[in-house]
Amino acid sequence: MTTLLSWISVDARGPSSIYIVGDSRITWGSASKRWDSGRKVFACRSADIFGYCGDVLFPTLVLGQLGDLIDRDLLWNRGEEAEARHAKIAGYLKASFNRRHDAPDYDFTIIHCGRDGEGLTGSFHIWRVTYRARFRDWIDERIDIGGPLKSTVLLKLGSGNQALDREIETWASSPQGGTARAIFSAFCDSLERGGDPLSGGVPQIVALHRQGEGKVIGFIAGGTRYLYGLPIQPIAELDNVMWVDALFQRISPETGTLAPDAQRHARVAKGAGNGFATLVTKATEAKDFE
Repeated sequence: MTTLLSWISVDARGPSSIYIVGDSRITWGSASKRWDSGRKVFACRSADIFGYCGDVLFPTLVLGQLGDLIDRDLLWNRGEEAEARHAKIAGYLKASFNRRHDAPDYDFTIIHCGRDGEGLTGSFHIWRVTYRARFRDWIDERIDIGGPLKSTVLLKLGSGNQALDREIETWASSPQGGTARAIFSAFCDSLERGGDPLSGGVPQIVALHRQGEGKVIGFIAGGTRYLYGLPIQPIAELDNVMWVDALFQRISPETGTLAPDAQRHARVAKGAGNGFATLVTKATEAKDFE
């Protein structure tokens, strides 16, 4: 299974970004049979991002196909609104699934986040598409975002949901509560503590901001850089991607320290974890206190 989380970030001017974060563990029947670099989130060159939980094979393959079609402008006409884009995505998911023959059926859920427009007049949207193997049916739900006044969790899915709930509650009651960094740090703490043996590896993150296309965000822990859960060797082009640590601090991929204009974030005192965050704090400590 997996742990999958989506949240919306809010600043003084309103909703500013929408995120999907997942773990990187794929298992075959038990936590002892696992792969900790399995891709679970996708960002497109349109204003669309995706993540999945449950069955691995179909969601991974179909989202890879659809992402390539989207990036080549072959799935819809330019300028189509998020609602119309989602309808086409849902249709293609079902059409592709129906081309399976005598294949095993397993439950899965795909999250789709989209944006209409850009800037302060733009709006974010989120859908959850679920296939239920027992009933062989599809449930396509639009999630109401409303008008949040602070950064808010939109969806929590997967086998790690209960373990994640505990960490979110801890961070929500801290001085950092109601912020994007509190939500992301709760996710990292949940993975670090291992409350769900079927979730693991490092976080992988995609985002939509007020402007531009979907973005993949890199993760740095212990001096190692990860994209989609995969360790990445340092090269100059890594600066083209935003990188964060377990406290959602922006990190330089070249030095492994805080980015020059990054804000330092504090850990929550109560129940603080010490895995990802400790590794990154040690790497950044020297620069932070020069």
